[in-house]
Amino acid sequence: MGSAALHMCQIAAGQGDAFYEFGIHCWDYAAAWLIVTEAGGYCCNIDGGPVDLMARHCVAAASKELADKIIQKIVPISYPRD
Repeated sequence: MGSAALHMCQIAAGQGDAFYEFGIHCWDYAAAWLIVTEAGGYCCNIDGGPVDLMARHCVAAASKELADKIIQKIVPISYPRD
């Protein structure tokens, strides 16, 4: 489908386990970030820190433990900040 917000909302709905993306803009995922966290999921930046909406990357997962595992496996790609 190609929609960061859709993929993140699937995590919130229990239809997916995790998602990460580089190069997205804050308007692509800001609302979904709130939905995931309110549903009990976990969102962070690519180094495990708090979400930085202007950093153009995110990791969303059903749990912090799963997000941490993903972060260990991915290779970051740099994009200019929004």
